[in-house]
Amino acid sequence: MTLLKRISAAVAAAVAIAIGPLAGDSAVAQEKPKTIYLAVGTTSSEYWQEVIWGAQEVASSVGAKLEVYESGFDGQKHMQQLGAILAAGCEGCAFAWFPDSTAFTKAFVERAEAGGAFMTTMWNRPEEIHPWDTAPDAWIANISFDGVDSGYQNGMALCKAIGGKGGIAVLKGTPDNPPSKQREIGLMKAVSECPGMTILDTQIGNWGQTEGQNITRTWIARYGEQLKGIFAQNDGMALGAVAALREKGLAGKVPVTGSDGSSDVLKLIKSGEMLSSMRISSQLHGAVAAALAYAVASGELRIGDLEQVQRDFYLEQTLASKDNVDAMLSAQPNPADFSYDALKKNFWARSKGQIPVGVN
Repeated sequence: MTLLKRISAAVAAAVAIAIGPLAGDSAVAQEKPKTIYLAVGTTSSEYWQEVIWGAQEVASSVGAKLEVYESGFDGQKHMQQLGAILAAGCEGCAFAWFPDSTAFTKAFVERAEAGGAFMTTMWNRPEEIHPWDTAPDAWIANISFDGVDSGYQNGMALCKAIGGKGGIAVLKGTPDNPPSKQREIGLMKAVSECPGMTILDTQIGNWGQTEGQNITRTWIARYGEQLKGIFAQNDGMALGAVAALREKGLAGKVPVTGSDGSSDVLKLIKSGEMLSSMRISSQLHGAVAAALAYAVASGELRIGDLEQVQRDFYLEQTLASKDNVDAMLSAQPNPADFSYDALKKNFWARSKGQIPVGVN
């Protein structure tokens, strides 16, 4: 069975559990949690499937159940799901939670604190709050990837691909979103170092492939040969851009960048239809978020013993390009590396440091 099929099977099993009646975990903090609760944006994208796979490996390794809650990027839905879990009684529970936007992060962690639960968050932390100053006894850590670096490296790759001059268009994720903001900051840094590269237009694509395709169709019609490259803030929108370019016989002629490093995009980089994508370890993202939540909920790790750099940090990432894509396509994660026992040796072994001020 291929990795993607194994991941899909794990996702289906976890979601099947989660759509049943909500039931709280009655464990207290010093007992071993029987359930890890994972919130994701969607179960249909490869990125989120890999997050679920990583969390499932942790849960399985400790004999716990993983329950997955999908929101469709609707923060209110995740709020209702969290409220129902906590209302059933969930003191000492372990949550690895995706705040759909920064507008919800504070409410999520404060609800966890009020319910006596413990929570790690992924991606979306507002600039003005941190795990050590907001619900500090419940909010363990926020875990993300360096979007500024992603935007900069992809931007410089575009600059080189278009010969240092020409117009590019930008597919942006969503407003009020740290990864989107960071990738834009990184791109603008690249533009400042590549003054011949100009931005023709920026449009919100909501991280979606269909939106990316429709927007790119409009750009092709509007700008024609002026459109020299497309900077997409994630792989989903990048795939949409490539689909639109294919319709006009332009795939591989207009370079496209993305971020996530999904297998579909890696194949397009190999074929020459895409230029680059920031490959993030989504399996690691889910695994570390779940493992830290479990460690604190089980009493094996004390929040008060953690330093700030351990509570708000980036994980490692690598730019995928023609030079390294073959190795990335052939690589297969070793499930043993994602077990709880393996991760707890050093939860931060693959951290790239604390998230800096001003990027959220």
